[in-house]
Amino acid sequence: MNNRVMLFIPVTCGLAFFLGLQVGGFQLVLLQTAQTFQLDTIMMGGLVAAQFSAITLGPLFFGWAADRFGNKKILLICMPLFIVGCFGAAVSNTAMMFAGMVFIAGIGYSVTECISSSALSDSFPNRVSRYLNLMQCFFCLGAVASPLIFNILISAFLVSWRAVFFTAGGGYILLYPLLMLSRCEKQHLPEESKAESPSRFFSVFLISLVAAMLIYVSMEMGVSFFADSMFAIEYSNTSLGAYAISGFWFSMMASRLVFALIKMKPQTMVMLGFFVCFLLFIILLLFRNQWVLLGVIILLGFVLGPVWPMLMGIGTSSYKQRSGTVASILAASGGLGGVISPVVIGFVAKHAGFYGSFWLFAAVSLFGFILMWFYRKI
Repeated sequence: MNNRVMLFIPVTCGLAFFLGLQVGGFQLVLLQTAQTFQLDTIMMGGLVAAQFSAITLGPLFFGWAADRFGNKKILLICMPLFIVGCFGAAVSNTAMMFAGMVFIAGIGYSVTECISSSALSDSFPNRVSRYLNLMQCFFCLGAVASPLIFNILISAFLVSWRAVFFTAGGGYILLYPLLMLSRCEKQHLPEESKAESPSRFFSVFLISLVAAMLIYVSMEMGVSFFADSMFAIEYSNTSLGAYAISGFWFSMMASRLVFALIKMKPQTMVMLGFFVCFLLFIILLLFRNQWVLLGVIILLGFVLGPVWPMLMGIGTSSYKQRSGTVASILAASGGLGGVISPVVIGFVAKHAGFYGSFWLFAAVSLFGFILMWFYRKI
C-alpha cells in the first residue's frame, strides 16, 4: 500500500492524542475554570455543553461534504477551527468568550474525530475495528497523560489552567503539515449492503445506533467531566479526582488496545458493556465511599472503552458508500449526549448531590442494554 496512505494512520492517531489531551485537561481544570469566571455547578455544566453542542452540529454539516469533496479536504479545513478555538479559550477573560471559543474548538474536535474515523474505514475496509480502536487508544493516551501532567504543573509550578488549551492547539499546528503529506482514499468496495438502500437509510437499524451512541457519550462525558468535582465536593479530595480521570482513560485505552487485537462481535460487546455499566452504578450507589468511587470510575473506563469504536465501525461498515454521512450522524448523536449529560448532572448535583445522578446513569445504561438486545434481532 502507498506510504502516504500508511502515513495517514499515525497522523490520525496524533490527532486523536491531542483531542484526548484537550478533553482530559478540560475535565481536570473544569472546576478551576468555573471558579475563574465565578460559575455555579449548573453554569459549569454549561461550559461543557458549549463544546458538545458544537460536536453535535459540526458533523451534521461537514459529514455529507466529506462524502462529496473528500475526507482529507474537510480535515484540512476544520483543523484550524480547533486551533483557533483552543487558543481563543486560553486567552479568554469572560465566561461568554470562553464558551464561544470552546464552541469553535468543538466544531474542529467533532469533525476531526468523525471524519478521521470515516477515512480510516474507507482506506482500510478489512481492518476497520483494528484501526478505529488504535486511534481511540491514542485518544485515551492523551486523556490519561493530560490530568497527570497538568495536575503537577498546576499544583507544583503554579501553571495556569489555560496551558491545557495552548498545548492542544499547538499539537494540531505540528500535525497539520503531516496531514498535508498523507493520503486517504476509498478502497474498492463490494455491492451495497441492504442497509445502504435509500428506503432503509433512516431505519430502526440506524436509529438504534444513534440512540446507543447518545447513551454511551452521556455516560462517558458525565462521569469523566465531573470526576474531579465529585471528589472535591463530596470528599474534599482533589488528588483522587486527578487519579480518577487518568485511571478512567488509562483503563479505556487498555480495553481499546485489547479489542484492537482480538475479534469479537461488535453488537455483543456493546450490549455487554451497557449491562456491566448498570451493575457498576448499582455497586456505586450501594457502597458510597471515595475508594469505591475511584475503583468504579476506573472500571467504567475499561467497560466503556470499546463501545465508541464498535458503534462507529458498525455504522461505517453497514453504510459503506455513505460512511462520512453516517459517521457524522453518530458523532452528532454523541455530541448531543455530551450536551445533555453535563447540564443534567450539574442540575442534579446542585439539588441532590452527585450521587443522585448515578441513579440516572444506572437507568440509561440498562436502557442501552435493552436497546442493543433489540438491535441484535433487527
